[in-house]
Amino acid sequence: MKIIKESINFVTHLVKKRYLIFELTKRDFKQKYVTNVFGLAWAILDPLALMCIFWLVFGLGLRGGREMEIPFVTYLLTGLVAYQCFQTILAQAAGSIKSYSFLLDKVDFGVSIIPLVKIFSGYFVHGIIIGVMILILLVNGIFPTFYWLQVFYYTLALGVFLIGLSWFTSAVSLFFPDIQNIIAILLRFGFFLTPIIWDINMFPERIHWVFKLNPMYYIVSGYRDSFLFARGFWEEPLLGLYFWGLSAVVLLVGIFVFVKLKPHFADVV
Repeated sequence: MKIIKESINFVTHLVKKRYLIFELTKRDFKQKYVTNVFGLAWAILDPLALMCIFWLVFGLGLRGGREMEIPFVTYLLTGLVAYQCFQTILAQAAGSIKSYSFLLDKVDFGVSIIPLVKIFSGYFVHGIIIGVMILILLVNGIFPTFYWLQVFYYTLALGVFLIGLSWFTSAVSLFFPDIQNIIAILLRFGFFLTPIIWDINMFPERIHWVFKLNPMYYIVSGYRDSFLFARGFWEEPLLGLYFWGLSAVVLLVGIFVFVKLKPHFADVV
């Protein structure tokens, strides 16, 4: 199939540009955080502040202070950290090509690497936030197990899903800028449709499959299974197959759309 051949060529090009990706990622990270005294601090404090708000409202307020099997703050934090990573990176990647438009006329520059720069830069911050999250888990009496290593698997899974979405949204946003506003609205809906502040067991088991259609259910639940419940990713084989199958489709569509629209980028920037 033509799309498979295009995808292989596309990925091969990215491998050849790996050093450039690394250098641009460092530049992007420094530009956003290192050069600003409070930039990196706010990147960490923002999700933590949001966690405190939801903990006060849903943990102590609406829940009346009742405890779960585990401290509610740890349940909330593990889900929030996963979703905030997805939300922040996708929002930034959607407008990434326009923000790097000054590079489009460079000879032999691979514009396809720009969304990847935003993803890797976001993952630097995500790693720091995970470190802060681990400290909070330890304070709440939750200690490391072998299953904590699964976070690398789930961040990889999220990254693959994000790559496809980022190529698609970054290309389309040049021709249809409103897509960034649509993404922002969908991400807000997605937050409340993902079990971050609520538990899927609140609903009848017969409708659980509806919530599991949301690909972020797999990631958020995976973070919790790793850090809180000591459950292996292999214990949900069908859910895993669904997520990776969907990610493969999103990746192929993202590559196809990006390749088709790329020749026209310079005309609209």
